[in-house]
Amino acid sequence: MEEMITISKKVYEAERKMRFFGADPKEIYGKKFNIFIGISITNKKLTSKMAYNYLEWALRNTKEKVAVVIADDLNIVNHEVLDGYSKDKSIRKARQVGDEFVKLFKREALKFSKSEQAKIKIYRWKDVALDSEFLKLRNFVDAEYGRDSELRSAFLYFIRKFIRKKGRSVIDSRKLDLLASYIFGELPTLLQGIRVDGVGYNLCLYPTYFESGMSQFIFDIHNEELGFGKRVKKLLKRKACLVEAWLD
Repeated sequence: MEEMITISKKVYEAERKMRFFGADPKEIYGKKFNIFIGISITNKKLTSKMAYNYLEWALRNTKEKVAVVIADDLNIVNHEVLDGYSKDKSIRKARQVGDEFVKLFKREALKFSKSEQAKIKIYRWKDVALDSEFLKLRNFVDAEYGRDSELRSAFLYFIRKFIRKKGRSVIDSRKLDLLASYIFGELPTLLQGIRVDGVGYNLCLYPTYFESGMSQFIFDIHNEELGFGKRVKKLLKRKACLVEAWLD
């Protein structure tokens, strides 16, 4: 007989809005995966309460550890291209905002028990980007973008959507290609998860209040619905799954 799991109405109301990609919810609730929370520093709507909610959900459902990944350096190119900042100013700005997110999650982590706090690790983007598996896959994505028109079209779709969301005007193709480097960095983590300090994290919990289509794109790649999916399959060490949620 299956064990009954009872959750509060508040939790049910939040979780029924979640979108799962690449894994059955039973696997996730069965604590099959280590969970990492991917934080875009462009997300201005993330509050202290929400940071707590994401940590609480991840702690409740992770296998062993929870990683919070602050994608600060990943946003440097956006400051350069969209804001017209110099390289140095773009780095300072991205890391300054990253500092605020680190403080936010550290502060909220202290609200959990000592044993739960020991499971939470907070990382900057540089911590993720140093991994050899990540670098190999990131370089492959970069090369494929230059020769695969189908993949390039998909990347540019997401970039243009991001630009419209930010209320920016259309920019030239050279700048669009520069902005694509954001996805070069993001894609490896969504395809195979991350590995930091010897721990692999295979489930990405992504805070979002709108459907970007990126998670479905990842799912389509894994299902080899794009030519890129067949080629990248040989490089993947594992398949990540994703959960999109807005836990307000």
